[in-house]
Parts: sequence; structure tokens; C-alpha cells
Amino acid sequence: MEQKASSVEDIINALAELEKDMDNLNSKVEEMRKRLIVYSDEEVEKLKQQVIIIANEEAKKIVDRAKTEAEIESSMIVKETDRHFGDIKKNIDSSYHKAVDSIVKIILGDTITSNIQQTIHDDASENTEASLKKIKKYTSEGKSTGG
Repeated sequence: MEQKASSVEDIINALAELEKDMDNLNSKVEEMRKRLIVYSDEEVEKLKQQVIIIANEEAKKIVDRAKTEAEIESSMIVKETDRHFGDIKKNIDSSYHKAVDSIVKIILGDTITSNIQQTIHDDASENTEASLKKIKKYTSEGKSTGG
């Protein structure tokens, strides 16, 4: 029986040792789980940063492309505007002298016509009055009115 008792004690000791080993393993597994969680959190953060960097680079490329396209389009618009402005300036320059001549002719034409008509009228009136005065003067003095 002694042997059985010793055998039971050995089994109990072995079970106690096994339980101790299991507790140690559980402790190590828990520690490894915590390290794995920390490691995965760090990796997730690294990946997030990489994704942000990639997204920022891609956004910058998109903005740069849009800026380049806008600058090209703006340049084309400026060239077209300059061309239209040049055409308008040419039209103004080519029409300017004609417009000035037309306006001068209109103003001077009316003025000259009015002045000529007024001068003719004034001259006629003056001549008529002068002639009448001469006639009256000659007839009152008794001179001949022959011409």
C-alpha cells in the first residue's frame, strides 16, 4: 500500500506540476496575446499612416493635374482673348479715321451749309440794304441812278 500511496502522491505531484506548467503556459499565452495586440495596433497605425501618405500623394497628383489643365485652358483663353482684342483694335483703328471723317463732314457739312446759307442771306441782305441806301442817297442828292 505504501507503493500505492507513493504512486498516488507521485500522481498528485505530477498533476500539481502539470497544473503549475499550465498556469505558466496560460500566463505566457496571455503575455503573448497582449504583445500581439500591441504589435497589431502598431502595424495598424503604420498602415494607416501609409494609406494617408498614399492618399495625400494621389490627391496632390490630382490637384497638380487639374492645376496644369486649368493653366493650359487659361492660357488658351488669354490667347483667344488677345486675338479678339487685336481684331477689335484693328477694326477700331481701321474705322477710326472713317468715323472721324464722317463726323467732321456731318458737323462741317451742316455748319458749312448753314454758314454758306447764312452768309448768302446776310450778304444778300447787306447788299440789298446797301443798294437801297445808295439808291436813296443818289436819288435824294439828285444824281443819276444809272447803275
